[in-house]
Amino acid sequence: MLDFDFNPEERLLTCIFKGRLDTVLCNQLSTELESKFTSLTKNDNPGALLDFGLAFDLKEVTYISSSFIRLCVTGKKRVKDGAFSILNTDPFIMKTFKIAGLDEILQVK
Repeated sequence: MLDFDFNPEERLLTCIFKGRLDTVLCNQLSTELESKFTSLTKNDNPGALLDFGLAFDLKEVTYISSSFIRLCVTGKKRVKDGAFSILNTDPFIMKTFKIAGLDEILQVK
């Protein structure tokens, strides 16, 4: 499941994920994310750099698949340097990012 919270003053889109982020769900989430990016930017160019920050909140996430890691890398590529972060990460999930060597690159907290 995925909810969005856009703060126009801070120019920050927080994507609030819940549950098990397995491969099947992540394929659906990818479409939802792209649709949200398009609606906020009014830009029909898929893959265009976003003009706001992006945060993935994992407070209620119990599992991530490699497909979710792909979503994170894709999200990071869509924003300016330093404008992407992953928040409220469970220690077990944090370990997954560390093993992959992505904890610092993706600003996992």
